[in-house]
Amino acid sequence: MRRRYLFWTITVLGIVATVYGAFMLAYHFNHGNGLKVSALLVLILGILCLAIVLGSRLFGFLLDKQNQNEQPLGIKEDEPEPIEEPKPEPKPEPKVNPAPRRNYDVEYTPRSERPNRSYYDSSAPTIYVKQVGHGPVLRFEGNRILDMRNHTYYRIENHMVNQDGSGPVFEIRGNQIRSAFGGYLYEYSGGNISKIYGGFFASVSGNYITLYDASAKFETTGSLSSSQILVAAALLFGNY
Repeated sequence: MRRRYLFWTITVLGIVATVYGAFMLAYHFNHGNGLKVSALLVLILGILCLAIVLGSRLFGFLLDKQNQNEQPLGIKEDEPEPIEEPKPEPKPEPKVNPAPRRNYDVEYTPRSERPNRSYYDSSAPTIYVKQVGHGPVLRFEGNRILDMRNHTYYRIENHMVNQDGSGPVFEIRGNQIRSAFGGYLYEYSGGNISKIYGGFFASVSGNYITLYDASAKFETTGSLSSSQILVAAALLFGNY
């Protein structure tokens, strides 16, 4: 989040400084005051800010494209062709008198009251993530997650993590998770959670997630999938 705020701050500063510097230079030239050094410095500052913004966006785009190209493609094994068996000749079916039709009362369930499995899977076990010494912080119910610290609901749909009422917040790509509108955050591999641009960050052993410096430890009441572990890391440790 801090990187996003810094990015927008530099963008706004660059636009304002560029417009203000250009206006002041034009104003002094039109009034015969010559070159105004302060206006020129403001204009240069605005241009530098915009150049930093464009450079960072270009670097992020090239880095994302490189990560996509480095992902291994799945290799499908040749499957044997199915052998067609001769179809038996159809036998004439005996005629059966239709049973008398009975009237049954059918109870209709309105569409709005039907369960939507993309929001909640009632058959999935409930798994809590507890911070040791503090209590539960996250609750997983299949593809639905509750952040108990601020009572915010999330759901995993395909490879996207959406916040109820707000839209996508994270994207899962293989064993990595990234911000929906930013860069990559964490990677889960071999029982370790690593920052994409920072190295080892936490270990996953049994039902425990422990930070690299042992400053915090979390316990799960059940086994989480790799996607659930990535979402837990993004919600617990946040952006950086």
